[in-house]
Amino acid sequence: MILCVCIVAISVIKLFVSNDAPSNISEIHNYCRNNGYSTEYCFLTDFSKPSGIKRFYIYSFKEKKIIHKSLCANGRGKNWNIFNSTFSNEIGSYYSSLGKYKVGKLRPMSNPGYGKGYNLYGLDSINSNALARGILIHNGNVEWETFPLPCIPASQGCFVVSNSMMKHIGDIKKQSSKPILLYAYN
Repeated sequence: MILCVCIVAISVIKLFVSNDAPSNISEIHNYCRNNGYSTEYCFLTDFSKPSGIKRFYIYSFKEKKIIHKSLCANGRGKNWNIFNSTFSNEIGSYYSSLGKYKVGKLRPMSNPGYGKGYNLYGLDSINSNALARGILIHNGNVEWETFPLPCIPASQGCFVVSNSMMKHIGDIKKQSSKPILLYAYN
């Protein structure tokens, strides 16, 4: 019994303090280099972590580390299941999608309370409907620097991040002459 508690405690601690990029970060860097994306930065979302833990990252290829983190909502689905681990590319599913995205221009959101968001263009068959679905990176209507576990409010498939993360994204987009890649994984 004590051994089980210790194993669970170690797993929870690793989940909270992990600063690991995905194991295929060199493949992501090669993809960026070979396809005209920024080779300085990329954005990552680790959907294997609960939404109450910072799981949206800005990764510096030069520094070989995550330089900024934010909470990130996940798609709730049609049934408002905020604890789901379901992903979909289907229009109207309200689920998040995995895969590679090109981060587009900042545009006004349909709900003025949310301000502006960055268009996302799905680059894989599993997220190819991102633009048609209106999937964006945007901030929530409250400041999400911290939020009680296990989750933050869910999205309709968008990558909803903190206000400070939106500022970091904007700064990186302004300084980059090449498009930025977002890679969402589980």
